[in-house]
Amino acid sequence: MRPTDTLQSVPTRRPVRLTLVDLPLVARRRLAELGLRAGATVEVVHRTAGGGRVVAVAGSRIALDRATAHGIQVLVVEEAPVV
Repeated sequence: MRPTDTLQSVPTRRPVRLTLVDLPLVARRRLAELGLRAGATVEVVHRTAGGGRVVAVAGSRIALDRATAHGIQVLVVEEAPVV
């Protein structure tokens, strides 16, 4: 996955780090209140029929519509190798 991928394109159960929330200011503020801000690690737990996503962040589940998920850029969190 490239750093410019969006939350819309992430497979389920794959930890990602938010790199950019490219949405209007009001939406960015609300998402930040919910814990969805640049640097946060989230995981898509469910894909909805309309293209939305349900994400897990800091012990909470947040439903996002398709346009919002598309406006959030992410980077895959590399898991440490098991030794």
